[in-house]
Amino acid sequence: MKRSMIILVSVLLAVTLAVGGSIAMAAKPPHAGEGNQLVPRPNGFPAGPHFNLNIHGKKAGYMCNETPGGGSVFVDEYGPATIQYVTNKKSSVTNLIVLDRCAVNNGTAKVQLPYEADGYFVFGRILGKPNHGKNGNASSVILYPNVVIQACNNTENNTGFGNWTSCPGDPLLALGFILYNQVYLAENETYVRFDPAVTKGKGKSKATDITALFTYVGWVVHPDVDISGPNGTPDGVIDIYDIPEDDYDNDNTTAPDRDYNNDGLIDEVDVEAWLTDMAALDPPMAWYYDGVWIFNIADLVVTEQGLVNDGTKLLQIRFYPKGETTFD
Repeated sequence: MKRSMIILVSVLLAVTLAVGGSIAMAAKPPHAGEGNQLVPRPNGFPAGPHFNLNIHGKKAGYMCNETPGGGSVFVDEYGPATIQYVTNKKSSVTNLIVLDRCAVNNGTAKVQLPYEADGYFVFGRILGKPNHGKNGNASSVILYPNVVIQACNNTENNTGFGNWTSCPGDPLLALGFILYNQVYLAENETYVRFDPAVTKGKGKSKATDITALFTYVGWVVHPDVDISGPNGTPDGVIDIYDIPEDDYDNDNTTAPDRDYNNDGLIDEVDVEAWLTDMAALDPPMAWYYDGVWIFNIADLVVTEQGLVNDGTKLLQIRFYPKGETTFD
């Protein structure tokens, strides 16, 4: 039987980028800078080996070519879109690959990143017309943190697993208690082309660090932990019903219940305490991650990142492998 990982998703705030743009993908260049250090440059992007992704804002009615490949995806010039990212630890992919480039008409594009054990530093900036937003505002893009939509492990040692870009099954991902909130501060992630009141010409926006949008905080739980739901059967959700009923205070004066921490309440605090004990088992049945590269929580992970574009023509995103680069 194929098994999946059960993901408890964190709630994350959006990051606003005031810029114009499209995103293009580029191959990893030769190392730059002394050693493998990320050397900051005037445009805000570090100098170092990286992959490029270009997100292009297109006018209404744009006929998108759905042929996979290249380093660009296409979204509407105004309105929402979604980008899926996938990383497969068993894949032989060594370059960023656009699997589906078309996210126009509120659609979904898909991008595959090569696996990096240490993850990536991620930087982005906006180019293009600076004052192209609605009502005369500066062009902008709101990028939301990535949310895991699929995660699975190669538990059956499938020889073809490295070619997968999604998890088979119906479904392989279960969403449970939202136990933790992670807040991303927007003030350092706001991309502004320039202030037209004080700057002449097109101006230049500087790239900023958006790595936080690609991190994960929360639990990953073995599917065997999902033993019950409100109706008494497994439901794909990790919650209070999955804690086995027992006399946890061992006083034998009350019927077994799910008050795991014996505080008189049956709530998400009991779930956290129970999962903490599940994580301490040998082998563990649950794992807690705090700010790790989101694609490292399972062998194959697929995420979705929503965005809302307001006049941006081009958003450049660069992925710098942490295992090959360090900040100067």
